[in-house]
Amino acid sequence: MPKENCATLCPPNRLSEKGSIAMAKLRYCKRVHTHFPVVFAGEAYVGEGTVLNVSVPGCAVHSRKRVQPGSYLEMRMLVPDTTPPLRVGLAKVRWCEGRRFGVEFIQMPGEDQVRLGRLVKNEIPLALPPHSSARQEAQF
Repeated sequence: MPKENCATLCPPNRLSEKGSIAMAKLRYCKRVHTHFPVVFAGEAYVGEGTVLNVSVPGCAVHSRKRVQPGSYLEMRMLVPDTTPPLRVGLAKVRWCEGRRFGVEFIQMPGEDQVRLGRLVKNEIPLALPPHSSARQEAQF
């Protein structure tokens, strides 16, 4: 599985080489590529998107709903392991670029932290099967 590097998240014209190296050093946890739905809610809005990659401390999302760096979200990720959505009680938006943004997980129930760890270790499939009804189950 290919590893994502800092240049994938932040194009070279945005960060210097020195900045890219510093940012890569901050990546202390394994990051895996994913493709599963997410529903998120901010203070005055609800949006949906696709989780592009995930690690224990956070994830990257593609969405038509624009969010602001520094804002806080509640999230439900529809992880393809036939259990309820993975719940993130509080996440902070750390960066935004076009239709993509990255969040840091701040509060998460213990059982969901365990599931997230299993996901990152590739013990859970990384994509939902076609025609999944899980999207309907992600109610807040």
